Amino acid sequence: MYEKVNPCHPDKIADRIAGAIVDLAYQNDTNPKIAVEVLIGHGKCHVIAETSTKLDVNEVNAIIERIAGNVEIDYLEVPQDINLAENQKGTVRCGDNGIFKGVPLQLNKRSYQILLGSYSLSTAAMASIS
Repeated sequence: MYEKVNPCHPDKIADRIAGAIVDLAYQNDTNPKIAVEVLIGHGKCHVIAETSTKLDVNEVNAIIERIAGNVEIDYLEVPQDINLAENQKGTVRCGDNGIFKGVPLQLNKRSYQILLGSYSLSTAAMASIS
């Protein structure tokens, strides 16, 4: 089973805003720690960024306006929690603490098996998948 969501769905817009804010953090710092939550709907966009690097509020607002259009913006930036920062030191961790480094994703054999369910690929097709 899979879900397909219209590109203009609020969840997709929120994901694009969060991604663009993370990109902004990487423009300011080579190794930022950042978590971004976006809630958008009914003409309002609420954004909370927990970050180790200071973001220019005008640039954040420009990102939101470029992606979401004319919405009322509520932006809050807070410094990264010191306990989470220590938890992240020296490693890549993804988990309940909500702060992580991006890791590349690729479809591997197991991913295809999960996606295809009861359908199967030929042995040759499976061998070609890294």
